[in-house]
Amino acid sequence: MKAMKHGSVSSRAQRSKRGATTVALILVGAFFVILPLGLLGFEYARYTLLCSQLQSVTDAAALSGTAALASSPSGYSYTDLHNLAMDVAVQTFKQNSVLTTSFGGGNVVVNKNTGPTLGTPPLNTANINITLLDQTGKAVATDSKDAVTMQIQAIYSDKPVFASGILPIGNIETASAISFGGLPQLDLFLCFDVSGSMDDQTPIVLVNRQWNPAINTVDYKTVVSGKSIYDTFKPQPTGTALNALPPQNLSYGAYPSPSNSNPYIFSESAFPAGNLLNGLRGNQFTYTPGSIPGLPLATKYPPGTIVPEQGWPPGNFDPTNPINAKGNGKDPAAYANGFTDLVVPVPSTGGYDFSNIATCVEASRGNMESDAICLQSQGGAKINPILPPRKPGYYATYWSQVEKMVDPIAAARLASDNFFYTMNISSNAHFALSSFSDAAGTAPTSTWATTHNNADLTWTASGTNNFPVPLVGLDQTLSNYDDVTRAVDGSGAVLPLRPTGRTNIADSLHAAIAQLTDKAKARPQAKKAIILFTDGVPNLPVDTATAQAQAFAEASSAHSKGIPIYTIGLSQNAAIKPLEDNFLGDNKGGSGKGVAYISGNNAIYVSVTKSADLNKAFQTIARSLVVLQ
Repeated sequence: MKAMKHGSVSSRAQRSKRGATTVALILVGAFFVILPLGLLGFEYARYTLLCSQLQSVTDAAALSGTAALASSPSGYSYTDLHNLAMDVAVQTFKQNSVLTTSFGGGNVVVNKNTGPTLGTPPLNTANINITLLDQTGKAVATDSKDAVTMQIQAIYSDKPVFASGILPIGNIETASAISFGGLPQLDLFLCFDVSGSMDDQTPIVLVNRQWNPAINTVDYKTVVSGKSIYDTFKPQPTGTALNALPPQNLSYGAYPSPSNSNPYIFSESAFPAGNLLNGLRGNQFTYTPGSIPGLPLATKYPPGTIVPEQGWPPGNFDPTNPINAKGNGKDPAAYANGFTDLVVPVPSTGGYDFSNIATCVEASRGNMESDAICLQSQGGAKINPILPPRKPGYYATYWSQVEKMVDPIAAARLASDNFFYTMNISSNAHFALSSFSDAAGTAPTSTWATTHNNADLTWTASGTNNFPVPLVGLDQTLSNYDDVTRAVDGSGAVLPLRPTGRTNIADSLHAAIAQLTDKAKARPQAKKAIILFTDGVPNLPVDTATAQAQAFAEASSAHSKGIPIYTIGLSQNAAIKPLEDNFLGDNKGGSGKGVAYISGNNAIYVSVTKSADLNKAFQTIARSLVVLQ
């Protein structure tokens, strides 16, 4: 019995020892395995949360920065806007927090697109690297017009809750995040009206330049002054192709109603038949020096170096009989409404005095370049004393001044430039331009085919030029920003856009739609849009009814392809406005079911009655187009 009792006690003792060992092993495992794994899991979850929160903060900063970039405040340069956008991104970042750390001015260090990349920051501090990228992902300078993406990289250092030499957890952990704020991709086609009416609000003076034997020099009879082209000639509501700038098409002012309710006869016009002023514009002749009494021995009549008529006296000047006011059979008083020159009163500038309209006349012909040329143009006896001192540059300065004053096309060029700038700075835009008059341009070098003569088809002596009607095509890899602005404003020997002929809108819309749907030219992910700017309604091809029907057909085609046609109509007179509303309208605010309405896809119509409001109209379209990605 005793032996059995001893065996039982021994067995219990052994089991007790085994139990204690198991407990010990469990305690050791819990301390050295389970607890570290738990702590490691906690730290991993905490680090994952840190990375997620840092990414969210970085995303918010990139989004707000890109929103500021897309806002494009008025008057900001690229540098100003880029700095503003980066400042907004940084401010957004500082207004947020990760884990228990709130960001602010003291624990955020920023590299705003300059200098070496910031690396690992000190504890509880964030480093931010902001980089501006072009559409290929290449870093660009802060003032680059090619910047379309804001990249933000954030690096933050924190201290783990549990750090130990026996755990794979150090005394500092670093999280990083990167985010891209992309401007919206837009493929934009501007259809720009360069028909003849685009300068009808320009103030002009009609002058009958003639030889006056009573003063023994040239005289300047003002036929009409102080009115715009439209108010002077009173053409149809669609305007006139007579222009202040070359191609002036001066004969267009001679034709009576329905062309003009108040016609004026250009001296060289084919109308009226047997025009009694024909040839009064100028008279080139040669003579033997010294053979004409009163003319200096040195006087000669070489051909003009600027334009052929440079140095020509009036056509009624007869060097063989200078006392005859009707020399060469030309009677300058044959018509009370006859004129030889159309000029624009321009302000004096840079030492060039245009205070007298006679100076504008002579400068426009190249006769103010020197005393010798001016004397020759005045008949050779004396220069009219109302003219200021001569000097080189008058011709170029006069026409440059007129270029700035032609209304409304000067304002339209500026408004389109501002539109291109706004869209380029606030979106990832690719631009194209289709200018149109009798037809739309087909190449960057396209010109108006009707005439190259500066003054008129009938008067070649005023010189010739190429009057641009360019097409700048869409490019899948290039923004074309510089190309479209140069096409609008001119460069080198290429003139700025200026009024030419009639109005063929359907041709321009067709060209725009064709390129926006060309897979080799348009970007597949880009939003497409056409902006149509005109000051009237179409009258080509054929007639107004046919022209409108074809334009509506193009708008319907755009609708089916998901392309909105935003329309801007400038009404230069009260009679044209209802016609424009019906043709261009979006069926809102009383406008008709016109091109914008037919094209659909959220297109809008903006109507203005003053050229001063064109910039606002273009900016309204710009705001409608910019939507953040």
